[in-house]
Amino acid sequence: MMSWIKDLYLKAYVLVFALYVYLGKGVAYSYAAEILLVIGLLLIFFEYSLIEIYKDRRFIILLFLIGLNIVYMIRGIQKYPLIEVIRDSFILNYSVFVLIIFLFKDEVNYLFSQIVLIYKWYPFIQCALFWLSFNDTAGNFSLFGDTHLLFFKFGDIAVHLCIATLLFLNHYIKFKSKSLLVLFVIAIVYIYMIAASYNRAGMLGYILSMMLFLYLSVNSQIKEMIYKYLKWLPVAVIVALPFYLHTKVDENFQGRKPGLEQLKENITSIFISNADGSLGDNKVWRLVWWGKIIGYTFGGNYFFSGKGLGVNLRVDDEIDTEELSELRSPHNFHLNILARYGVPVFFLWLYWIYLILKDVWVRRHHLVDVMMGVIFFMFIFNASFDVYLEGPMGAFPFWTFVGLFLAISAYDIKLEAELKDV
Repeated sequence: MMSWIKDLYLKAYVLVFALYVYLGKGVAYSYAAEILLVIGLLLIFFEYSLIEIYKDRRFIILLFLIGLNIVYMIRGIQKYPLIEVIRDSFILNYSVFVLIIFLFKDEVNYLFSQIVLIYKWYPFIQCALFWLSFNDTAGNFSLFGDTHLLFFKFGDIAVHLCIATLLFLNHYIKFKSKSLLVLFVIAIVYIYMIAASYNRAGMLGYILSMMLFLYLSVNSQIKEMIYKYLKWLPVAVIVALPFYLHTKVDENFQGRKPGLEQLKENITSIFISNADGSLGDNKVWRLVWWGKIIGYTFGGNYFFSGKGLGVNLRVDDEIDTEELSELRSPHNFHLNILARYGVPVFFLWLYWIYLILKDVWVRRHHLVDVMMGVIFFMFIFNASFDVYLEGPMGAFPFWTFVGLFLAISAYDIKLEAELKDV
């Protein structure tokens, strides 16, 4: 196949990646990731000889899950509408992007450089988009379906802030201008406080990821640099705080909005139920749903094969959540796998996660592996409390990073980002 087709595809890949990072759910219904996946499959079909089968259990398990998903799709269309089966099948279909990354193994550093560039400007662009959303026209503008283009999921934002921070700490993101460096840090602090107000999982996940990175890093220079930035963190908070306190937006459907009181409630509600019950109730229906899934799989009729693809789990499990009437799956990717595929596949998925994290632990003297492992952890943590990896806004970046991580391990690639400092 002509090289210009692959070059064009790679440029489209970067563009779509940027759209999902910056706009998230606002472009989820553009089906850009799904179109990329189909075209990528065609490229794999014509260029299959370029893909070497990676003899690693992590890669083999993914291939098995992709094949098993096809079987579940065939099973599903015999009982449910085709469109619903295909929709649910993308819970694992998005993992095909790992194979696509392997097809472009020679362009891994180019792809990584472009991803670093996207995250270099992420805090600034996210601030601009967030403030733009206050405008009645821009804030209510929809381009794809009924979802506003500037509709933000703040757990997703926390994931991308974590990635931007890790790339910065690992010297992939650099600024020649000290002013831009300072603004970069302040923007991260400001957006993080906004995200933490709206989303407990994002707030906690970011903190745990930073602690995990500090714990796993054996490089003394990196630790010294982190401690140096921690000394300046209170200054950044003091500078960002007035902007945070003057951010006046409406409450979301869960009754949350930016403010010190909301931050305090989010922190305390992790451990205890708060007085007004809004955060506590949000935990209750999730726990009830998760309990039902565990009940009918581990102790019921769906132990081996789950309920399959195509079934609306919220309706079938009799979960009444009026504010989330369009929800089909539980706010937990792992339990979604358990409900749809059964206990054996659920444990296989957990084993795959274990293999990824185990390799990070073994190779913790390599900063790149630690960084990739913590990014992996942040994605998985957020997906444990939200419908995240089921959709392209989470799955596309996640499987891209998984593909990069497995590719650099398979081909012993030194990950570099060739960017001009500004």
